[in-house]
Amino acid sequence: MFYGSCWIVENYLTKPAFHLSKTEEEVDGWTSEEDEELDEEYCRQVTESLGFDIDGKVCIPACGISPVFLGAKKNPRSEVALYGRLGVHCFNIDKERKLQYMRIPKYNVQYPKAMSFHITVEVNDLADNSPHTLQTLVTRSFSRNGEDLRVSTGICRIKPQTPEGEICLVDEEAIDKFYRGVMPNFVSKLGADDDKLRFYEVQEQDICANDWLRLYTEFALFSYWRYNEDGFESCLLVEIKKIIVETCETHREPRMKLKSSNAIFHINFNAKSCDYKSVLRRTTDGKPGHIVLEINTWKLSST
Repeated sequence: MFYGSCWIVENYLTKPAFHLSKTEEEVDGWTSEEDEELDEEYCRQVTESLGFDIDGKVCIPACGISPVFLGAKKNPRSEVALYGRLGVHCFNIDKERKLQYMRIPKYNVQYPKAMSFHITVEVNDLADNSPHTLQTLVTRSFSRNGEDLRVSTGICRIKPQTPEGEICLVDEEAIDKFYRGVMPNFVSKLGADDDKLRFYEVQEQDICANDWLRLYTEFALFSYWRYNEDGFESCLLVEIKKIIVETCETHREPRMKLKSSNAIFHINFNAKSCDYKSVLRRTTDGKPGHIVLEINTWKLSST
C-alpha cells in the first residue's frame, strides 16, 4: 500500500465523529464528499511525505488526511500520545535503540475504514542524549478476533532528510498461526501442569528495566475506557500487580521471553482503587515498523 496519484479519496466511508480537545486545533480544510478536482499541492505533499507533512494551506478532500498542529506547549489527546509512544517502542524493538518519547508537535488524521494517525514525535536518544524526529503511522481498526481494541503500526522511522519509502500493511498471513484467531483466555496463575517453557512471570526488576510494560498496561486501561477518554485519564496512573508472559519462542533465560517477537501478556493491574485484568497479544509479520496489539480488558472490583 502506498500513496500515489492521491488514491486516498477512493473507497472511504464518510468521516466519523472525532472530537479534538480544546488544546488542539484541526485545520478547517474539509470539502464536500461529492466528486471534486483534487488539489495538486495536497496530492504532492501526501505522496512525498507519506502523509506526515501537510502544511494546512492546501484544500483537503472529504475523508482525506487532516493535519492537527499542537504548537510548542499544547499536548495531544491521551489516545494519540499512546499511539506516539507505541511508535517509539516499535522502533526501539526493531533497531535495538533507546529512544525516549518527549512530545508530539503535530499529527495528521485519516478516516478510511479505520482511524489512522500519521504522528510526528520528538524523541531523545538516551545513548548520546541527541534529539531526533520520529514518524509513525498507527491505525486503530475494527475488531477481528473478539478483541476490544486493535492497534497496529505501519511505519516507525526517523524522519528522512529527503522523501522516501512507502507504506505497506501488516501481512496477517505471515503472523505465526499460534497467535492468530480468537483471543486467548486470561491466565491468572501457573499450575503444576503448565508448560514452564511457554510462560514467565514478570519480576519487579523487569518492570523497572522495561518501561514499555507500563505502556502496555496503559493500553489495557484505555481498552476498557476506549469510549470515554475522560474516564481513562481520570484513572491514570496504573499500578501493575502481576504480568505473565506467554510465548512459543524459546530463550535460554526465562526473562528473555519479554523480547519475543510474538507474545501474549496476561496483566493484573489497579487504577483508581479498581482492579482490572487484561489479555494483550503482541504480534508482528517480521517486517520493520510493524507491530499489532490486540487487547481485551475486564474491570473486576473496587478495592
